[in-house]
Amino acid sequence: MNSRLMDYLGEWNPQLVRELKGRLISRNITLSLGLSIVAQLVIFIAFISQIPEPDAQYGTYCIYQENSPCLVNWIQWKEDLNQVFYWILPLVLVSGGVYLLIADLAREERLGTLNFIRVSPQSSQSILMGKLLGVPVLLYLAVAIALPSYAASAIVAQVPLSEVLSFYLGFPALCSVFYSAAALFALMGGHQALVGAGLTFGTLWWLMYYEWYYYGKDWVSHQWFGFSLNGDNLFNVRLFALINCAIWTYWIWQGLHRRFRNPAVTLISKKQSYALVFCVNVLFLGLVTSYLGSEYDPKLSGAYLWFDSLRFIATLNLFLFLGLIVALSPARQTLLDWSRYAHKARPQAVFQDLIWGEKSPAPVAIAICATIAALIFIPWVLLWPVEMLSKLQAIAAIGFYIILASIYAVLAQIMLLIKSKKRALWVSGVVGAAIGLPLLTLALLGGQAQTIPELYLLSILSLSGLEYATATPIFMAFLGHLTILAGLSLKLRQQLNLAGESATKALLMGRKVS
Repeated sequence: MNSRLMDYLGEWNPQLVRELKGRLISRNITLSLGLSIVAQLVIFIAFISQIPEPDAQYGTYCIYQENSPCLVNWIQWKEDLNQVFYWILPLVLVSGGVYLLIADLAREERLGTLNFIRVSPQSSQSILMGKLLGVPVLLYLAVAIALPSYAASAIVAQVPLSEVLSFYLGFPALCSVFYSAAALFALMGGHQALVGAGLTFGTLWWLMYYEWYYYGKDWVSHQWFGFSLNGDNLFNVRLFALINCAIWTYWIWQGLHRRFRNPAVTLISKKQSYALVFCVNVLFLGLVTSYLGSEYDPKLSGAYLWFDSLRFIATLNLFLFLGLIVALSPARQTLLDWSRYAHKARPQAVFQDLIWGEKSPAPVAIAICATIAALIFIPWVLLWPVEMLSKLQAIAAIGFYIILASIYAVLAQIMLLIKSKKRALWVSGVVGAAIGLPLLTLALLGGQAQTIPELYLLSILSLSGLEYATATPIFMAFLGHLTILAGLSLKLRQQLNLAGESATKALLMGRKVS
């Protein structure tokens, strides 16, 4: 590469130059470009071989005519050729880049060079940006060589220019999200590059299939706070996708910045978690409010449509809160150090630290996050065009979900305090059992919410039970959830007090705190 260009890049980002010098050698460049060209030739040859002969009676691209040779369906042939490039290029670039990034960071961690990079005078943003831009550089070259083929196939297939340009603009946005997530995955100890690439491939395949399936279908009608996301409006759909990519990239980088400089710190701060929950649930709310004032007839659908939407949102939030439990829970030694401070501090200071402190237990912050989500959706529930009883049932379900999220958070925090090297497995197992056992019981009993609504109230499917349960079982289930939460909270408090006392005594006696 030109030395003056390398000098310029070195002044802007030394880490990028380090990655480029290690990869942009003649052999690697030749191999990358050669594989890209060969792959394109294989695709073209494969499609050319499927063109039927003039006297053929059948074939993949034949338009059959009675008692005469088939005509070539050139329109379908051109569209399929374009679709192959449309699918392969993003899947190869994004999945391959994720694999390379995870493998590279895992290797740096194993060799110890990542710690050397951490103590360099460069900022974490500069180092990570150099990694994201430099590690997959050979993939960039291979895909760049293939982009003209995609453009040519799109022109031949008479694909609108706007769709082609949006395809090119989507590349950086997709890479920024998935590459940032891959780097975060690696910094959190996930060194399984094949696992990361496989998850990326599946997720991207699903997203592309969803867009391809719905694009151009007039019956699809989605909105976000009135912003049309109809299947025939590509500009709005791609703009909405780009904005979401920017938002998710921003939040992933908050965790990247924190974990790169200090691997022992929590993934995000409690203050950031409140903003994240607000941001994500506003996104969810904008999608579900498209039903308000829509063509659905409330008299025909009753409360089912609204309960179904709330159930979908509750499921998404459940996964969000489980992720926040992982992101906000400090390490065991950090908790022990905090418990020693909390053992002597004033209750008011301890409570404030539970809300804002980064070394304190996570359950209070998780409960606040769940409350923020509830406060966002309760006004929407009150606007439902259904009877008040259904609205009260939905609000009660939101209350159940707040308590359940708090229970799972307390359970996870208790497990993180045990003396075991496999605390993460204990957390996953116990929280998974708390979620899965009630669902397994319902599956074994084989009952529907109409017949045994009381049992549904004890699981994450409480919304289904609330539709059919009477006041007494609802009150008893609510009281039972609160009792479980209070008991677990008391157990956690006892563990923290005991840990604080033990740590204080150990320090006074000159022993090591374990």
